[in-house]
Amino acid sequence: MRLTQATLALAAMGLTYQLVAAEREGFFDRTLNVSGPVEMNVETGSGRIEVRAGDTATVRIHGVIRAHDEFFHSEEARIHEIETNPPIQQTGNIIRITVPADESLRRHISISYELVVPQQSRLRARTGSGSESVEGIQGPVELETGSGSVTVARVDDEVRIHTGSGRIQIDSIKGKVDAHTGSGSIEGGSIGGPINAHTGSGSVRLEQSGAGGLEAQTGSGSVNVRLPANAAFDLYAHTGSGRVYVDHPITVHGNIGGHEIQGKVNGGGPLVDVRTGSGSVRVE
Repeated sequence: MRLTQATLALAAMGLTYQLVAAEREGFFDRTLNVSGPVEMNVETGSGRIEVRAGDTATVRIHGVIRAHDEFFHSEEARIHEIETNPPIQQTGNIIRITVPADESLRRHISISYELVVPQQSRLRARTGSGSESVEGIQGPVELETGSGSVTVARVDDEVRIHTGSGRIQIDSIKGKVDAHTGSGSIEGGSIGGPINAHTGSGSVRLEQSGAGGLEAQTGSGSVNVRLPANAAFDLYAHTGSGRVYVDHPITVHGNIGGHEIQGKVNGGGPLVDVRTGSGSVRVE
């Protein structure tokens, strides 16, 4: 009995130690002076990236470091090193945030970033694992994450997004949108330019407010696209299992049936190509 109690006590202590170690965090803040349009390049091995618009003369960087090592003292030292020397480089209005150059600092470490940048900024951001969100900047915007959701709103230029797994939400984009996810839904509203949206599995809902081609595909899930009432376009809509619905007057010049429709709306124009392997398709 005593041995069992001792074993349980040691196990509890070990669990407590692991929890404390797992909660080890550090922080750093930097304010960089800029003038004019800014080019931001952000990369982290693991961690979220959040970007929003602020004043025109500064870039404010808040970093959150999390360590996931079992060696408490090693964590503390590595966190302190990154806090003291964060991987930030500035050359005029070009700012690069990279992964730590020292491999020992990268091991079992994640760094998340909250960035407040001038509205006149272009952005390229990549994380190996973590969510990304961007709001209110000029663009263009290029985002990549190995796994995590992506949210982008109020961008004046084109947007390119790629996530290995995670939902994509986009709203109020004036330029072209190119959005790809291996698994997850894609939702987009008030998109002024051409759209290319692909998901391996998940629903797709898109609203295009301007003219331009549109391609929306999913391996499994419903697809719903809404275009302006007076839009003129060529249409190809297909589902492997489900039905196709078109709410625009259409002149059919190819196939028509429950699973596929091909034709012209208002005399034709840019191609609207909408497909799903399994699920309904609606063009409004």
